[in-house]
Amino acid sequence: MTLRDDELRSLAEIERSLTTTDPNLARKMAELRPLTPGSAAALIAGCLAMHASGIVIAVAGNGIDSPATVAIGLFLVVGFPALAVWHLWWRRR
Repeated sequence: MTLRDDELRSLAEIERSLTTTDPNLARKMAELRPLTPGSAAALIAGCLAMHASGIVIAVAGNGIDSPATVAIGLFLVVGFPALAVWHLWWRRR
């Protein structure tokens, strides 16, 4: 969904007015926030939960002889932690 030209102009005008009134705000908006201990802990807990869920789903899929369920479980085991690591790497670039 794309914005109309008048909406884009309006957003650009708002951005210009904010950056002229507060240059520190413009600098803060351009930089990423640092990774706090709380957000790092939440990320690690989420990765561990997804990893454990994926293992349980893969084992259950193996128990019922369902290759699709095993594949979904393995995707959760590998995919979510890999996505989290990629996101952290992308933030640090």
